[in-house]
Amino acid sequence: MKIARFNADRHFLTLISPYLTNQTSIWLLTTDIWLLIMSTLEAQLQQKNAQLAAIREISRAIAEAQDLADTLDLITRRTTEVMHVESCSIYLYNQSRDKLMLAATTGLNKAGIGEYYLPHGAGLTGWAAEHRQVVAITNSFQDVRFYRILGSGESKYPSLMAMPLVSRDKVIGAANVQTVARHDFTEDEIELFRFITELAATALEKAQLVHAAVVREMHHRVKNNLQTIAMLLRLQMDQGKKLSPHDILNETINRVLSIATVHEILSEAGVEKAGALDLIKRVSATISANMVNPAANISVIVTGNNIELPSQQATSLALVANELLQNALEHGMAGRTEGRIVIKLVTENGQLRLTVSDDGHGLPPHFDPDTNLGLGLEIVRTSVVEDMQGTFRLGPAANGRGTLAEIILPM
Repeated sequence: MKIARFNADRHFLTLISPYLTNQTSIWLLTTDIWLLIMSTLEAQLQQKNAQLAAIREISRAIAEAQDLADTLDLITRRTTEVMHVESCSIYLYNQSRDKLMLAATTGLNKAGIGEYYLPHGAGLTGWAAEHRQVVAITNSFQDVRFYRILGSGESKYPSLMAMPLVSRDKVIGAANVQTVARHDFTEDEIELFRFITELAATALEKAQLVHAAVVREMHHRVKNNLQTIAMLLRLQMDQGKKLSPHDILNETINRVLSIATVHEILSEAGVEKAGALDLIKRVSATISANMVNPAANISVIVTGNNIELPSQQATSLALVANELLQNALEHGMAGRTEGRIVIKLVTENGQLRLTVSDDGHGLPPHFDPDTNLGLGLEIVRTSVVEDMQGTFRLGPAANGRGTLAEIILPM
């Protein structure tokens, strides 16, 4: 708007200049030059503010880097915007292949992410990574170092600037920017891109380290859960009560599905915590679908507070909920065509309270919870008392009909 006003002012001065004195003309000319300088400075200030905003956002990515793909996407998008280019691409070094792999891009064919590779030192971007130097070429197609990746769509970008991504004196990849129109990259643009790639290298190394730690943690957790299932199968073998192969397989399937539900929730929300109520709802839905006769009118209701729990505690709680629900369905609702099971999760006085009540057959006469627990309830007591330092109680429901299982855990 100000530049348009300035052009209008210049047109007006041109029209009236023949009628002005020399002194007035000089004054107006000085004003004219001053307005031009101010407009130029204002444009430069706006550009610098945009650059600083992009750098701040990339800096935040360094501090918050968790997901590698999101970090790469943010860096390429903001670099494209702030440098006024049509494409920004990041290649990461793949040690097993000794190649640079396309990891993110705004202008190339996105189907090539994870698929396109630059051999070691190949192309202008590979050369920049190998020699740890900036490459800024107006017409890259005429450069002997140019390397074409078929199908990438790079043939529409003649001008290219590439820089290595170096973190702690180690090359972890390379980045480039490209333009549709031929462009001579200025020293200011080179300096800005160098600063962005330095920030990006730090962010990417952090994101890669976090990703590696997450993978290790997930492998460790899966291994522990598989060992838990193996332990349960051994206990089942040693159990005095004889079960049919069908019953054993069905119970094992339910336990595996409960643990799988934990991993499903953790994959959606992260690896550290899971919402306990959401977890129990999913476990209940899975077990009900697997055990309840579709012709029977047996409802399973889950209510309470959605409490965030550490992943290991969430896994133990899933197994506990699975065993209690299986027990209620297998014994409390055996042979019944209708019934009701209520699972409630609340927090009281800094403690977590889980109850599973049913209106079924109730406990058998002379039931002793210290000696009459089957494998499933033994798993519950061991998990609650030994693993989670909580308390477990099993007895008649408050109204005298059915059974109530109560678990209290420290938060």
